[in-house]
Amino acid sequence: MAALLLVGASCQTTVTTADGTPPAPKPTEGPETPHAAKVNAFAITFAPKPADTNGNQLPDTLSVTAYLFSRPHPSPMFCDGKFHFAIYRSGMSGTPDQPGPDPLRQWSFSVAESQAARSTAMVGPCYEFSLSLLANRGSDVLPVEAVDLVAWFEPSDGSDAVWMRGIRSVPFPKPGN
Repeated sequence: MAALLLVGASCQTTVTTADGTPPAPKPTEGPETPHAAKVNAFAITFAPKPADTNGNQLPDTLSVTAYLFSRPHPSPMFCDGKFHFAIYRSGMSGTPDQPGPDPLRQWSFSVAESQAARSTAMVGPCYEFSLSLLANRGSDVLPVEAVDLVAWFEPSDGSDAVWMRGIRSVPFPKPGN
């Protein structure tokens, strides 16, 4: 009997995953940005290439996900305001304080449209937009095969516009390229 107690006391349960490693710790909630924080940074991601939504073999719609931040807080946040996007010929976009010449196309999303675009991605709160060259009777025929995309956010509280850092080059290849 003493031997059974001794063997039973020395048993230990070890849990491992299929590959033999210990299980990952339980996830915890990430840090939240305070509600009173002001937006001071703006980032976007977009699909690898624009989609052809009308089947004519010309790309016409770019799906964009926008994130607003209040540095130094690491988590994105929602904020009422307007989003603006513009595409320019490569190298012609200028800077926020000195914009380039007329853009090839420009999109503005009202406060209501921006609120309707709210979503949640793996990294947190975001806004999902479709930038269609066909909007407002536009054409998907561009005089270039790549464009510079710039974007800015205009908060509803009247604070300064927040520009996306840098310029993103987006290919709009012709059929066969």
